[in-house]
Amino acid sequence: MKKIFAVLIALCSLFAQPTSVMAINEWTVIVYMVNDDKDTVLENANFRNLGYLKNYGSGENHKLLVQIDGMSSGSSDEQKLNYKGGSRLRVEKGKLIDEGVLGEVNMGSPQTLWDCLKWAQEKYPAKHYALVINSHGSGVFTWWGEGSVSAGEPGKVDFNPDRKSGRFVAYDHTDKDALTIFEVAEVLKVFNQRYKNGGKFDLVAFDACMPGSVEVLYQLRDACDFMVGSPETTPISGFNYDAMARFMSRNSTFTPTEFATDMAERLNSSLIGAWKTANSAQLVFAVNQLAMQLLNAIEETSKNFGLRNQASFGKGTNYWDLYKVAEAFYRENSELNGASNRAVIKQMGKDLMDAVEAARVTRRGTISITWPEKADYTKYRRFYKALDMSRDSKWDEMLDLRQLGIK
Repeated sequence: MKKIFAVLIALCSLFAQPTSVMAINEWTVIVYMVNDDKDTVLENANFRNLGYLKNYGSGENHKLLVQIDGMSSGSSDEQKLNYKGGSRLRVEKGKLIDEGVLGEVNMGSPQTLWDCLKWAQEKYPAKHYALVINSHGSGVFTWWGEGSVSAGEPGKVDFNPDRKSGRFVAYDHTDKDALTIFEVAEVLKVFNQRYKNGGKFDLVAFDACMPGSVEVLYQLRDACDFMVGSPETTPISGFNYDAMARFMSRNSTFTPTEFATDMAERLNSSLIGAWKTANSAQLVFAVNQLAMQLLNAIEETSKNFGLRNQASFGKGTNYWDLYKVAEAFYRENSELNGASNRAVIKQMGKDLMDAVEAARVTRRGTISITWPEKADYTKYRRFYKALDMSRDSKWDEMLDLRQLGIK
C-alpha cells in the first residue's frame, strides 16, 4: 500500500509541473516578416514564402512561428486569414494556425520584436531559438527611427522589456521606423538574461539587404551564437523557406551549427555565409591591428592610399569585401609600399584573411566592412562611432584620417 501511495504522489508531482517544462521543444523558430506597406511586392513574396513553409510544417520536436504585418487596408491569403496589421501564425504541415491578430503594430520598434520573442518563448519554450528577420535593409546604417543615422543620438535604444506595448532592418513604412543593430542586439541580450540562463540566442538570420558585415557580427557577439546574412542586396523572394522547413521536418534534432550552415548553403549565393559571433573578437582584433599600422603608414608617407582588385556591395561604395581588403594589403596591392612598416602591413593583411576564415562556418560566404567615400562618411560618422567595433578598434580613426584628414 505504501508503494502504491508513493507512486500516486510521484504522478501527482509530475502532472503538477508547469506545462512549459513538459512541452519544451528542441527548436522554436520565429520568422519576423516585415512587409512594405507602400506596395504589395514584398507582401506577395511573403505569402508565397508562407506557402513554402506549409509544404513541410515544423516537424517533430519543433515549432515554426511567424509574425507578419499585412497592408493597413487589409490582405488575405488562400486560407482567408486576416492580415490587417500584424498577425501571429503557427505553421503546421499544410496549414497556418491563427495565433492572434494584433492590429497595426510598428515592426520597426524593439518593443514589438521583444513582444514577439516573449510570446514565442512563453507559449512554445525550447532548448534552441532561431530568429529570421525578413524585411528591407540598408546594411549597418539605419535611416528611420530612434537611434538611427538621422536621430539626435545615433545608437540610442529606447526599450523597456517590462513596458506594455501599445531599423538596420525591418523598415516599417507605416510608422516610419526601423530596427537598428543596437536595438536588435539589446532585445536579444534581454531575452538571454530572462530565458537562456546566461546562454545566448542560437541563431539570427537576416533575410534582408546588406546586413552581413563585421560591424554587425561584432555587435551581436553577446546576443547570439550564429549570424546568417548577405553583404549584398538580395532578391525580393528572399530565403529558401522551403528548404528550411524541409530541414526541420526531416531532423528531429540538430545543432545550431548544422542549422545555420544548412540555411546559408541552400540560398544559392556564394556571398551568403553563416558566421560564429564568438570569433568576431578575433576578427575585430585583426582589423584593429591592421588599422594601427595603416595610421602609422599614412602619417609617415602622407599618402591616402587606394586598393586594387576590390568589390563593393549595394548601389553605393559604403560596404567592401573585407577579405579582399585584407588580401590587397597582403598582396601589396596598395600605395603604401614605401612605408617603413610595409612588411608588418603585409602580415596584418594575412592575419585578417585568416580571421575571416576562422569566423565563417560555411564553405562559402563573404563579410563586408564599412569604408564610405568622404561625403557619406561625414554624414554617417556619428552613427558609426557609436558601434562597438568603433569603440574597440581604430578602424574609425583610420577612416577619420584617410577620408577627413582628422588625426
